[in-house]
Amino acid sequence: MTMPDLSLHILDIVENSTRAGAKEVSLAIVEDNKANRVTITIIDDGKGMTEEELKRALDPFYTTKKERRKVGLGLPMLRETAEQAGGSLVVRSAPGKGTEVRATMALNHIDRPPLGDINETLKIVIAMNPDVIFDIAYTVDGETEKFSTRDDSQGNGGVPCHAA
Repeated sequence: MTMPDLSLHILDIVENSTRAGAKEVSLAIVEDNKANRVTITIIDDGKGMTEEELKRALDPFYTTKKERRKVGLGLPMLRETAEQAGGSLVVRSAPGKGTEVRATMALNHIDRPPLGDINETLKIVIAMNPDVIFDIAYTVDGETEKFSTRDDSQGNGGVPCHAA
C-alpha cells in the first residue's frame, strides 16, 4: 500500500478540524536538518474530543461521518506514516477547547513521504473554507515564512510575511 504524501495528510486533518466546527486553524511545519526531524502541527478551536472519543479517533474502523465511508483513516494513517518514518503522532484534545495533532518524522528516513504540493493543498483548504482563519508557518532550519488569512488591523491579513 502506497502512503499518501504529507500534504494529503494535512488536507485530511484540516478537513477534520473544519468538520468539528473550527473557526481558526493553525498549521506549522518545521524542518530541522540538524536534528533530522520534520514536525507537522495542526491546532484548531473546534469542538474537541473527550478521552473516549480521542481513543476511538485513532481506530481506523471508527468515524463520526454519516455519509460516504464507514471508516476514519485520517489519524490512523498519519500515525502509521509517522511511526514508519521513525517518528510519532500525538493528539491532544478537550471538549470545547479544540484539538492539537502533532506528527514528527525523521527527515532522512527512507519511509518518510515527501511533503507534496503544500501550496496547492493550502489553496484548496483556504478556498473551501472561506469563513475559517488559517495561520500557517513553515520553518526550515530556523528560517520561518508565515501566512495568515486573518484580517489584521495593519492590513497584512492574507499577505505572506517574513518572520524572524
